Amino acid sequence: MAVHIVGSINIDIITSLHRLPLPGETVLAEATARLPGGKGANQAVAAARMGTEVHFTGAVGKDDSGAWMIQRLALEGIDVSGIRSLPEEATGTAYIAVDALGENQIIVVSGANAKLAGCEPVGQGVLLSQLEVPIPTLAELFAKSGALRILNTAPALIEAKALFTHVDILVLNRPELDIYAPIASLGADADAGWEALAARARTLFCRDDQAAIVTLGAGGALVVRKERLLHVPSVPVRPVDTVGAGDCFCGALAALLGEGRSLEEAVPFACAAAALSTLAHGAAPSMPRREAVADLLSGPATEHAPAIKNRSSVILP
Repeated sequence: MAVHIVGSINIDIITSLHRLPLPGETVLAEATARLPGGKGANQAVAAARMGTEVHFTGAVGKDDSGAWMIQRLALEGIDVSGIRSLPEEATGTAYIAVDALGENQIIVVSGANAKLAGCEPVGQGVLLSQLEVPIPTLAELFAKSGALRILNTAPALIEAKALFTHVDILVLNRPELDIYAPIASLGADADAGWEALAARARTLFCRDDQAAIVTLGAGGALVVRKERLLHVPSVPVRPVDTVGAGDCFCGALAALLGEGRSLEEAVPFACAAAALSTLAHGAAPSMPRREAVADLLSGPATEHAPAIKNRSSVILP
């Protein structure tokens, strides 16, 4: 089934630094680049490179940046007919600083993304969105859509909890979980173990049939259902740039679920795709192709992935 992505489109201005600046500090950059990005666009590219049919809905400015982004997405085989060009708005821009260890800081100017409205409901397939477009737009879309609905709860906005009743799968990282379900809500003795994290994730459920995935970076991911918990280990790599790794996970996940895979089958492959995306610079440009992910999981150890064990336990395409 097709993957329908409703989300943001940005131009990424990426600056490479030896280390990230402290508050009030000025540091010198080593290099800068202008690359395609935006959480929605990144996830669309990730899904398309898994070999699935992708339809994108979003908004750009009627400017050179918007035209360039539409062209880049179309070159990935993505259906861009749902992208609106808004004459009174500028295309979204993200300013990203990346240090020598691959850690990053990101500032986003929403531009046209903040004006996206009136999206057509999705009747079937997989619907994936994030929170760089207006929450009221997503609320109407998710409430009326009959597709499998995945919400990546980034960037964390507490008002987005109003969407959760219309979501089938929540995808959030540990810092986002801390915002949506803070430790204080479960008492002072709550810890950071998997069961404790799962208990916090379950407080976000509005229905018994919902699921959550808590991504843990190098710690892998937790697949949380009402009465079940699965920990999926990460694929160890030496990252170059972690920008877009979470988006890669979401796009790959949506693609595998669109094929009819279960969460337990899809999440290990999505973790491997996300790990592989950290070995290249940029967000959308770093999204791996499906065959590269399969090679990473089934092939011998490499310089960047030296200690991958039990690769055969991951379900391959």
